[in-house]
Formats: sequence, C-alpha cells, structure tokens
Amino acid sequence: MLLAELADQLVDAQNATRRQDYRCPACHEPVRLHRGRQVIPYFAHLPRNPCVIQGEGETTEHLTGKRQLADFFADWGPTELEHVLPTIQQRADVWVARTSQPVAVEFQCSPLALDGVSERTAGYHQVGCYPFWLLGNRYARQRLNWALIERFMGWLPHWELCLLFWDVRRHRLRVTHHLYQDAAGHFGGQMTVVANLATLMAGPAQVDPYPRISLNRVRYHWAQELARATPNLRRIQEFLYLRGHHLLGFPTAFGTTGSTPPVLGRGLLLWRIVFGTALFGLTGPVTPARLAPLAQDCFDLVNGHQRTVRVSFPHLIEHLQAQLVAELVQQGYLSVVPGGWRIVHRPRWRSAQLLA
Repeated sequence: MLLAELADQLVDAQNATRRQDYRCPACHEPVRLHRGRQVIPYFAHLPRNPCVIQGEGETTEHLTGKRQLADFFADWGPTELEHVLPTIQQRADVWVARTSQPVAVEFQCSPLALDGVSERTAGYHQVGCYPFWLLGNRYARQRLNWALIERFMGWLPHWELCLLFWDVRRHRLRVTHHLYQDAAGHFGGQMTVVANLATLMAGPAQVDPYPRISLNRVRYHWAQELARATPNLRRIQEFLYLRGHHLLGFPTAFGTTGSTPPVLGRGLLLWRIVFGTALFGLTGPVTPARLAPLAQDCFDLVNGHQRTVRVSFPHLIEHLQAQLVAELVQQGYLSVVPGGWRIVHRPRWRSAQLLA
C-alpha cells in the first residue's frame, strides 16, 4: 500500500517516517512502513493481521505504476490512490472521479484467476464505476492467448476490442487493439504505443485490414496435427468420421478466410465445417428451430465462447449461422421454402488421400 491512516489522516508512504501507529485505511489493522535504498516506500500488513480486502503482492512495478497511472489519468478528473470501496470490499489502485462516470484503474502485475477478475469487475459495476484494467510486464511478454483475452479484453471507442498494457520503465501505455481471430483460430491485433490520455481518447492513427489466411496452408497444418495424433483436432475428426468424412477433404462451400471476434475457440473454419456437416445430415424440413441448436452444439464443439469477463457477443452464433446459410443458398445448395430451407444437393467432399 502507498497510503496509511495516522490519526484519521491519510499519509503517503513517500512522506512517512517510521512509527508504530499506522493503520490500514480499509480494515484499520496495524501496518508497517517499509523503505530503504532499493525499496520504494510502502506500507504492509503484519503477517498475523492480513487485510480483509485481498490484493496482490506489492512489487516495485506495481507500486511505481500506480503513481504513474494516477498522473496519466489526471486529465479525466481528480485521482486518488488506493481508493477503498467498503460496500464491495475492494480497493481500486487508482480512482478517477470522472464527471460522466467514475473510473477504477486496476494495474495487474501478478497472476489473477478468472474468478478473481470476474468478481472484481462485477464489484465495480455494482457501485456504478467503469473498471479500467491495465496489465504489467509479465502479461506484456506473453503472446496473445485465450487466458489474456477472456480475463482482460475490453472495448473502447476507436480501439474496439483491445488489451491495455502499462510500461513502468518507459512510462507509457501500449494498446493491442482491433483484436480478432482468423478463420483458423489464431489470435491477432494491432499494437499502438500511447503517450498520453489525449492520444488514447483520439484512437489509433490508422487501422490495418485483417489479414487473410491460406486454406491450403491450413490443410497442411491440420494434416500434421492429425498425423501426430495431437488432441487438438480429435473431437472434430471423430465428429466427421462418424458421418463418413475426413477433415482434410472439407467442401469448398464451407471454406472461409474471414475473421471473427477472438472468442471462437478453434476458429470459424472448423465451426463452418462441423455445422455444414450437421446441416446436410438432416432429413426432412430444414427450419430455424432445427438449425439453432445444431449451431450451438457445433459452437461448443470448437470451444467457442459467447462472452468474456467484460464483453459479450449474444448474437454471434445467430450471425454465423445466417451468414453460412445465405452463402449456401446463393451457391445453390439450399433453396428457400416457406418456413425454412430445402436441401437441393449436398456439397462434395474431396478424398483426403488425394490431398495428403
């Protein structure tokens, strides 16, 4: 902690002197001042008196970053370090009294489980403030992955789906923005360094188009995975095998090189393949009522998600289903009839041996 109570007044650790009567502003238990040549001044609870408000270990990065972020966000309104919210038993690293809506800045430097992020985010929403998660160096070194996206991805005007990283050493913000997932399931995004709050509000100078993938290259990598018997594709191949098909021979009609929000598990291409297979396995009328659960089951099969901690995509499956069905109608595989569609003919699967 950077602040402690002394005689009902808050004392900043950088201005404090050693004494025995400092107390935690949240739980009012005794705390001790730590300072030295190699240590940024801070207060810590005594081992026998842990705080009722859980927090991460006070690393030098975390302590320094909180002060830097209080300065960075000062143009939004008065900032307060380690603001205690007793009704939800939480302490914001930096509280910004923004006129339109208060902001709770969380500078996350240590590992934090999904439940912890969810609970803290829900708590801030409960008291009507916007949680602004910024990640430290241990996260900045990681490649884009689902754990990062599921816990910390947010949405900001101009930046759209994004992750925010604070660089204590350079005193600057890095935004990984316009996050996407290519059709094969790989995560991507554009990186922009932001020097001040005005630049953050303005958005990136340019936005690059999402890259397109090569379906031949995807088939090549899938063939390698299948040859190594890695578990990644096992459930998909089993689903197709039971219906008389092999993944590598998927029909051109199911192919795509498009991108989606980064929540589609193994990717849009696999979802289209398993959903298209399930659709053309139907007998009798093809109706929206029959397709909706099929689309959801296939979404689950590729490990898709309709929400992260901070962002939800309630109509994503419906949109993906409508898009593929419209393409199949346009290509003549389906025809529109009252109440749904009729299968005109089925897409042709290629021999996996010829593709090997």
